[in-house]
Amino acid sequence: MVSTLTDLAESYSKAAFTTVHACPICTGASRAPHPAFNINPEKSFRFDFRICSGCGHGWIDPMPTQGLLNHLYTHASHSVVGVGWSENIEPSLTVPEQLVCARELQNDSVGQRYFELGVGKGRLYGRFAGQGWHCQGVEPGKWGLKFAGVVDDFAALPQSFTADVIVALDVLEHITDPVDTLHRLRRLSAPHARLYAAMPNRESIRARLGRQHWRMLRPLGHVNYWSRRSVLMAFKKSGFLVDEIRKTDLWQPRPIRTMRSAAKAAIEHLGLGDQWVVVARPC
Repeated sequence: MVSTLTDLAESYSKAAFTTVHACPICTGASRAPHPAFNINPEKSFRFDFRICSGCGHGWIDPMPTQGLLNHLYTHASHSVVGVGWSENIEPSLTVPEQLVCARELQNDSVGQRYFELGVGKGRLYGRFAGQGWHCQGVEPGKWGLKFAGVVDDFAALPQSFTADVIVALDVLEHITDPVDTLHRLRRLSAPHARLYAAMPNRESIRARLGRQHWRMLRPLGHVNYWSRRSVLMAFKKSGFLVDEIRKTDLWQPRPIRTMRSAAKAAIEHLGLGDQWVVVARPC
């Protein structure tokens, strides 16, 4: 079923979409090499997928306003979380989540301050809370509000709170203005904080070959798509210094029994994956 932008707004009464031809990261000019289709199977809509001619960043056009996205997440709309996400059980940590745990959950880390943007179902948040960390989080979806310390907006956080570890995994692609969000995270950063982030790699082999069929191209869930240059530029603009940036294909180490699993392992180990993992600190 082909839908209109009004259909996608799902009763949201304020401005819902804006035309965005200038890059959200560097304001550069853009081109639209192929379309991107909404993930809700009952509300198909053809967006333009734009790529910045300067920094290589990607985004969908028209762009939903942050108010609309918050509205859709609050209602667990299939246009942002996909069909079946709320019911899926995901017991194992992702590759980026495993990195955060390996780096931060040491025996002497009890009592530090943790902040997570996009708590989701709380797999990572619960690990830190369970080890005695002072945890705060922001999650617009109702599923995250059952955890102590989680609120639905930055404005609801304790004014004096700062964090030693800040996590924004698979979040910055969901936000209309990621530079503004990174500025907010910078204001929450303790002097020696570590920020962990992960986002889709627009320059990956999967992205280049898949084009509109790329698995990470998921509007209205994903609205921003990152190049190496746009990652570094956005973090620098926001007051962060990137210490590490690498690619992962989200491949979990396991016995290789098929050609397909061998190909996935090769992509992971050669650093050709379609997600960036970033570790940064305030500067």
